[in-house]
Amino acid sequence: MQLPQVSNIMDADNLNPILLNGPTLPSFASLRERNLRTLYGDTKISEYINNDKSPKGSVDEKIRPLVNLINLHPEFVTLSSCSGRVAMFDPAGSCCDDHQLESSTTRGETMRIEESDNTRTQQPKEVKGTDISGKGRGKWIFVTHDILPDLGEQIIASLKQAGTQRLLQTTTIDTNENSTITFKHEPPLLHIAASSLAAGKKLLHLAKSTCAMRESGLVVTDQRVTVEIRTTGTLLCLPLLVQSGILQPNEDFLMTLADIANKRMVQNAELLEKLFHTIQSELFEAPNIHQTEFHVSFEPLPSLNLWKCASVAISPRSNNYKAGDYVEILAFGGQGTGPIIDDGSNTDAKVPSCRRWDAIFRLSRENGTWAKSWRRLPIARKVDSETMLLNTSAGSFEVNRDTFLGAREGHTACVLPSVSSSSSRDDGVVIFGGRTGGPTSPSNDLFIFKLQDYAQGVIGKPVDVRGSPPVPRFGHSMNALTSKQSDNLLPLVVVSGGYSGQVALSCIHTLSRSFDSDSHNSHFIWEHIVDMPHPRCYHTATVVHISQGGDELFVFGGMSEPDDPFSSAGKFLYTFPIQRGDSGASKRIIIREDSNLPESIGAAACSCFMPRDKIGMMLLSGGVQDEDNRCRTNDEAPFHIIKWKLDANDNGTALRPERALYTVTRRERELDLGSLAHHNILNLPCHFGASAVLVGGGVPSFSFGQSFARSFAINITSARDIREDNRSKTHRARQCSQTPAEPKSIQTQNNKNATEVIYVAPKNAKAARLELEKLGYFDSRYKLVKVEVNENDGGKKVCIGLPITQHCKSLYLAEGKEGLSHRLESFVMGLGKEESSFSSSHMSKMANRAN
Repeated sequence: MQLPQVSNIMDADNLNPILLNGPTLPSFASLRERNLRTLYGDTKISEYINNDKSPKGSVDEKIRPLVNLINLHPEFVTLSSCSGRVAMFDPAGSCCDDHQLESSTTRGETMRIEESDNTRTQQPKEVKGTDISGKGRGKWIFVTHDILPDLGEQIIASLKQAGTQRLLQTTTIDTNENSTITFKHEPPLLHIAASSLAAGKKLLHLAKSTCAMRESGLVVTDQRVTVEIRTTGTLLCLPLLVQSGILQPNEDFLMTLADIANKRMVQNAELLEKLFHTIQSELFEAPNIHQTEFHVSFEPLPSLNLWKCASVAISPRSNNYKAGDYVEILAFGGQGTGPIIDDGSNTDAKVPSCRRWDAIFRLSRENGTWAKSWRRLPIARKVDSETMLLNTSAGSFEVNRDTFLGAREGHTACVLPSVSSSSSRDDGVVIFGGRTGGPTSPSNDLFIFKLQDYAQGVIGKPVDVRGSPPVPRFGHSMNALTSKQSDNLLPLVVVSGGYSGQVALSCIHTLSRSFDSDSHNSHFIWEHIVDMPHPRCYHTATVVHISQGGDELFVFGGMSEPDDPFSSAGKFLYTFPIQRGDSGASKRIIIREDSNLPESIGAAACSCFMPRDKIGMMLLSGGVQDEDNRCRTNDEAPFHIIKWKLDANDNGTALRPERALYTVTRRERELDLGSLAHHNILNLPCHFGASAVLVGGGVPSFSFGQSFARSFAINITSARDIREDNRSKTHRARQCSQTPAEPKSIQTQNNKNATEVIYVAPKNAKAARLELEKLGYFDSRYKLVKVEVNENDGGKKVCIGLPITQHCKSLYLAEGKEGLSHRLESFVMGLGKEESSFSSSHMSKMANRAN
C-alpha cells in the first residue's frame, strides 16, 4: 500500500501571505521567534535542526511540509504536531524503561515548546494518569507513524513480548496480568498559535468547514490564541489482552486490525494534503506578475459551445504572411449546441439543440485580429474517383473519399509534423477514434484532413494502413511528435489510454509514416509500444521535445473507472521517452508518483517555449478534481503555467515539471471561463512570448441545461519581452494629438492614491470601461475620476479618467492607443495619472480581511 505524498511547499519568496490584520497579541512575536529558532535554528524557514523539546526530538516527516507552510505565514506558528500514528500502551509497563519507544507523554508533543525560558530549570510535576492516558505510568510498547507492510506481525510480536515482561515483573505492585493493553490509531493533530483572535477564527474555519475536521477548536487566554486542529474521523481505540502468552482477540483478528490501521494511515496522509492545499489557497496568494515577471492576458473569443470535440491550430506558410500572422483554429465534431454563426442571414433562426456534430468549424486570426464568429467549413466532395492522393507536410497518402467524419465525440486530432523544413507546414491533420453512438459505440477510425486553398476542407480515410491498429476507444489522448527529416520509418503521433466502452485502457501506440521510394508515396503503420501501469481515460497528455531528435510524452490525471465520475487514476506522472528516426519508439517508461501536477479529470495541456527567456513551459487548464480534493478544484485555479526543469540523475538527464510559475484564479482575476472541462488548449506561433487558445469544453448538466466553457486567446509576455519590445518602438508616438493638456482633478485630495488612467469623453465612459474589463486592463481598485481639460481656445471641457493596469500603460507607451484594441482606439483621448479614491468593492474586501 502506497502512501500519497504531501506536496512540497513553494519557496518562501514565491508565497505572498494574505494578512488578516487583527490586533496582535503582545506575546506572539517573541513566541514565534523562539519556536522558529527551535525548529530551524533561525527565524527563516529552512532545514530542520531536529532540536525541539519533544521526546522524539523532531517533527514527523509526513507533516513537515504542512508545518513549513503554516510557519511561513507571519500570523501563525506551530506549537506541536503529529502526522498520525499506530501505538499500543501497556499501563503495567515500566515508565522508567530506557528502551521504551516514546516517553510517557501524551500525543501532540512532537514539537513541544516551553512557555518561557524559566521553565527549562523547573522540575517536572508528578502527573496522576489513568490506565490509558500514558501520563506518569505505563509504557508505550509499540509506536509507528508509517504504513508498515508487516504491521500485523509487529503488533503480535510486541504483545507477546509485553506478556513475557509482565510475568517477570512479579514484584511490581501495579502489575496485573489481566489489565488491558490499549491499541490506538490516532489521526493527525496540530496545535498552532495565532497572532490574533481573527487569525485563529480564520484557521479554525478552514479546518472545520473545508477539511471537515469538526473536533477542532480554539483555546483563548490573555496571552495566547491556540488553534487545535484535530478529528476523530479515523480514530481507533480498543483493548487487547495477553494472558499466559495467549492473545485475545486472536492473531487473525489482529492481522485484520493492522490492515484497517494501515488504510486509516493512508486517510491521514490524504487529510494532511487536503489541509495543506486549503491553507495554501486560502491564506496565501499565488505569485503575481510582479513576482514572476510574467503577464497573462485573456482575450475573449466567440464560444464554440461544444465539449469533447477535437481541435487543432494550423499556421500555413505563405508569401503574404509571416509565421504566426495567419492562424486557423479548426474544431472537429463534438457534443453541444455548436457556435452561433454570424453570417448576417436568418437572424430569427432558433438556437440549435444539443446534439452530436459531424461538422468542422473554423475561427481565423489575421494580422493579430480574430474573426468575430466561427464559420462552418465546407467539405470538398469527390468528383471522379473514390480515391485521391492527398499531399501533406508529412507525405503523400492515398485516401478513400467515400467516407466522411460522421457525428462523433471524444475523438482526438493533431497536426501532422513536417518531415522537411522546406515543405509548407501545418497543412495536414490526423483524426482518430471517438464515440459515434451510445457509450458502447467506440471507434478506431483514422482520417486525414487538409485545408485546401483556405476555402474548403478535404477529408478521407487512408487506404494503406499497416500494423495492428488500437482497439476502438474514446476519451483518449493523441499528441504530435516533433518534426525530423527522414526517408524511412518515422513516428508521427502517439495515442495513449482511452475508454473501450467497457473498461479504461492502458495501451500506448504510435502512428508512423513509411516512405516508398518506388512510388514516392507514403503509408501509415500502427505500433503498440508500451502499457501504462494504470489504465486511464479523459486524462491529460503533452509532448516535449528534448534534444537529439527525442521527445518525451507526459501522461497524468484522468479517471480509472468510467462508471464512477470521481474515480481518479491516481497521483502518477508517466514519462515515455520516444526516440525518433529509424530506431522507432523507445519502450522505456518512467513513473513518478510525486509530481507537481494536479490530479484532474478532463483537463488540457500544451507545451510551449519562450525563446527570448529560454524557458520551456506547460500551459495547464481546467479539469475536475476527484472527490477527495474537492476543496481545491480547478474551478478556483483554472490556469497554470508550469516550468519544465531538466534534472541530472544516474541514468543521464530527465525532464520534470517544476512548480507553477504563474497561477490564475477566478477570484483573483474575476475571470469567467465557464465549465472548463473536456476542452482543448492549443499552442499558437507568435513573434515573442507565448500564445495559446482555449477552445470548447463543457458539461451536460442534465435537466438544468448545458453549461459550456468560454473561448479565450491567452497571451503570455515576460518583463524582458515588454522591455525589448519597447526599445524597438521608442520612436512611435506615445499618445495621440488629442491628449488632454495638464488635466486637473475636480475631486478633493483626501484619502486618494495616484493611479494611471486613460481619458475618454463622458458619453463613452461606460463603453470604454466595459472594453477595458473585457481585456483585463481595468484596475477595479479605484473609482473613475472626473477631470477638467484646458482647451487651446482657453475654454474647458470635462472628461473621465478610467483607472488602468500597469500592463495597459506599457502597451500604450509602446504602441500608442492603437496597441489596445480597435474599439478602445476610438474612445481614448490620452494617458495620464490622477488621484483617485478606492472603489466601494475594494474597500469592502479590505474590511472583510480586517475582520
